Amino acid sequence: MSPFTIRPSASDEVEAMLRMKNLAWRQTYTGQLSDAAFDRLDAELPAQAAHWQDSIRQGAQPPLVATDARGDIVGVAAGGPARGDNPPAEVELYMVYVLAEAHGTGLGQQLVSGAIGAAPAFVWVLESNARAIAFYRKLASPQMEPLNPCQTSGITSASCAWSGQ
Repeated sequence: MSPFTIRPSASDEVEAMLRMKNLAWRQTYTGQLSDAAFDRLDAELPAQAAHWQDSIRQGAQPPLVATDARGDIVGVAAGGPARGDNPPAEVELYMVYVLAEAHGTGLGQQLVSGAIGAAPAFVWVLESNARAIAFYRKLASPQMEPLNPCQTSGITSASCAWSGQ
C-alpha cells in the first residue's frame, strides 16, 4: 500500500502544486541551471497558476497531485493530447515532478500511469537530467526513442518517446 494519496488537484491548490514543482526543479537542477532561471520560474508562477485554472475551468483534466500522510503535496503529473506540429505520439506527458524525499518510492511511475495510462507517449526532458532519462527508460517498452534536441530559454532539452506498457 502506497503511503501517498494520488488525486486530481483542486482549483484552490494550483499555486501550491506549482510551488512544489518549482522546489522539485531546485532539488533536481541546482548546479545545472542558474539562480536566474529559478527566479524566472518563481516570477512566472502566478501566470502559470492562472493558465492551469483557466484550462481546468474550460474542461481540461486537472493535474494529479500526490500528498503524503501530512497532506503536503510531494508530487504532481499532467498529460493529455500532444501539443505542437508533428508530435512523435498522440499523448504527451506535460509534467511529472516528485520531491527528493519521495524519490525511489514508485510514486513517479504511479503519477505517470494516472496521468497518461498506458498510451504511447512522449515527454520533454532536459538532456542533463540523467535521473529523469533513466526513469523514462525504465517506463519504456520496448525502447525509448530519443528525438531531436531543441533550445528553449537557453536550456537544451530533448524529447523522448516510449511505447505504453
